[in-house]
Amino acid sequence: MPIYDFVCNGCHTSRPVLVDYEAKKGLELTCSQCGGIMKAAEISMFNVIGSAKSNKTAVQKKVKSCGHTHHCQCAAIKQSKPNPFQKQIDQALGKTEH
Repeated sequence: MPIYDFVCNGCHTSRPVLVDYEAKKGLELTCSQCGGIMKAAEISMFNVIGSAKSNKTAVQKKVKSCGHTHHCQCAAIKQSKPNPFQKQIDQALGKTEH
C-alpha cells in the first residue's frame, strides 16, 4: 500500500498516511495543528523498486564460483569434487557451456 502526504489547507502541515489509492480519493483528515481539513497532496515523485531478476546482468557479474551472489565462506572451503549442482546453477544464471 502506498504512503500519501496529506496537507492541511489552513496551516500547510503535512503528514504521511498509509492508505490505498481508492480510499485516498475521498479521504479528508482533521489537522492536529489548526483543526483544518487535510487532503492528499498531488504526487510529485515516486520510487520504483524492481526485483533482482530485472537486473540479471548485474547479478551475473557478482556470482562467485560457488554459485552464491551473497557473502559466503565457500571460498575458504576446499572442494575435493566438482560442485554437483553446477549445471543447475549455470542454467539458472543463463550461462551456456563452451
